[in-house]
Amino acid sequence: MTLILAFLSSEYVILASDRRITWTSRGTVHRTEDTENKAIALCGHFLMGYTGFARLGNVKTDQWVVDRLVGVASPSDYFRVLRQEADSAIRAIAQPLGNKGHAFVAVGYTDVRGSSTGEKEAVGVTVSNATGGGYGAWSPREAFEIARTPPLAGPHDFRLQPFGSGIPPRAIIEEAVDLIRRYRKRDRSRAVGVLQVLVGLIRRVAGSNQGVSADVSASVLPREAVPAQWVSLPFTGIGDPVEELTCIFVPANRGVESAISYGPATVCPGWATWGDEGWAGGHAPPWWRS
Repeated sequence: MTLILAFLSSEYVILASDRRITWTSRGTVHRTEDTENKAIALCGHFLMGYTGFARLGNVKTDQWVVDRLVGVASPSDYFRVLRQEADSAIRAIAQPLGNKGHAFVAVGYTDVRGSSTGEKEAVGVTVSNATGGGYGAWSPREAFEIARTPPLAGPHDFRLQPFGSGIPPRAIIEEAVDLIRRYRKRDRSRAVGVLQVLVGLIRRVAGSNQGVSADVSASVLPREAVPAQWVSLPFTGIGDPVEELTCIFVPANRGVESAISYGPATVCPGWATWGDEGWAGGHAPPWWRS
């Protein structure tokens, strides 16, 4: 099960996750692969990841999502439709309820109600049948529910929330929050330092949890880029300022300054793509499988 870190601020949102897929039999891990990008761009307004099942309806979960949402006329209905479709898909899986937990985690921006100037506010949304009930709680139940992160308290406020596998003790998250808070005091618009903290946090968990990999996928969506019309795919790492929707893959032996690009799955009404990756020189690394 994937570890997702969702970061929310007035300037930008970030979604970071490890890339591991784990095959288990009767509770025992018998195979893992670190090849999965688990991010979906929802019509230039939200970044969404998932933890739980890497396959739904016999296809990759990101493909399953875009197939269900591409025919939805209004993006404002995406989460409602996703809740309904996920209910049916998870119910069809022949496993005990305790093994059927799943969560979609999204961060992005919506228009402020009543604003006549197009002002946007940061929003976090989960669509899950397992989250809720306190920090790190994971208790699968029959029905999916939609939950929204409490609004930010002001321009200096931010949220950092973990979801899924190997959630670190609260003290470690608080340590990361303190580091990010001190970093943002210098310049709230800078995203790369926050990215470094999130990548380091996932790798810290990976060191003691075989269900989490040190390979990390991360996406940054600046508020000023919303609605994002395209995805920036940097082939030589990422640097400030981040002004466009930008997606990177950070292999275990690299930092964010030398990351590799990847394209998330994307969906808008009547239009969708699945994810892809790119490597310098056009040669896939030896671990890559098409």
